[in-house]
Amino acid sequence: MMQVITGDIIDSVKLIPEERNTLIATMEELESNSKGRYDFFIRGDSFQVLMKEDALLETLKIKYLLKIRTGLAARVSIGIGPVTHLDSRLSNSDGPAFWLSGQGLDAMKAEKALLSIHTENEEKNKEWFLHTHTLDYLEKTNTLNQTEVHYWSLLNKTQQEIAEIIGITQSSVNRRIKNSGWHLIEKIVAHFSETL
Repeated sequence: MMQVITGDIIDSVKLIPEERNTLIATMEELESNSKGRYDFFIRGDSFQVLMKEDALLETLKIKYLLKIRTGLAARVSIGIGPVTHLDSRLSNSDGPAFWLSGQGLDAMKAEKALLSIHTENEEKNKEWFLHTHTLDYLEKTNTLNQTEVHYWSLLNKTQQEIAEIIGITQSSVNRRIKNSGWHLIEKIVAHFSETL
């Protein structure tokens, strides 16, 4: 089984050239630090990432860093299943993982959702519908400062290391973690790794 992340960056057409350069640099940085294979700006500002595992962790890294660097949100669908044809460009690849991811993204636009996860198992899909809505809610309600702390937490930085990176006290980092639902995010990411 493979995991395919398909995403669209919302409102990117409003970016001025300098902001677009920041967007491109952010995607290149994510690609260089990833275990996955990236293909971005396939059509407009869409992207795909092929992962063997940990697609939800990768997705949240993408979402959080885009928000921090550009202020933009990304609508992202993860498809989990076989890959029957792998091309040098992911956009030309094929198989259920790609179909599930692409169809999921198309359906999300009408629902105004920001994250969805799809497998070939309907029971798992029902469970992940609940988890992705929880992550959606947290993404929409957390502040930029809380998102920044979440991003560095996903990279396994300690609270003290995060404090030094962003120039605040460790107690401020702790407060942001406690008040932002980080414990739920952490549990959902771990559950994804364990079950999918």
